[in-house]
Amino acid sequence: MTMPWTDEEVRVMDMYLWLDYSIECIWLHYMNAYQGKYDIEYEDEIVVLRMMELVYDLETKIIDLIDDYQLTFSMIDAYKEMNDVSSWPARFR
Repeated sequence: MTMPWTDEEVRVMDMYLWLDYSIECIWLHYMNAYQGKYDIEYEDEIVVLRMMELVYDLETKIIDLIDDYQLTFSMIDAYKEMNDVSSWPARFR
């Protein structure tokens, strides 16, 4: 089966999927560890701040990939379906 994308587009979509997966993992950890807690220690505040900085950096990388390579969500969805990665955590399902 031939792919309708160039090798570079495939590499970029793989990068997008891993960035999105990483963001999802960070959010899940945040929700499990801190959701609903109103009184956290200073060290935990630092951890949360670092997590949010990382999420922001990863989201910026996703936006850059989309802009630089003219990716569309329909391309990414088709790629996920073609490679059976639809079970990956994704916030945009």
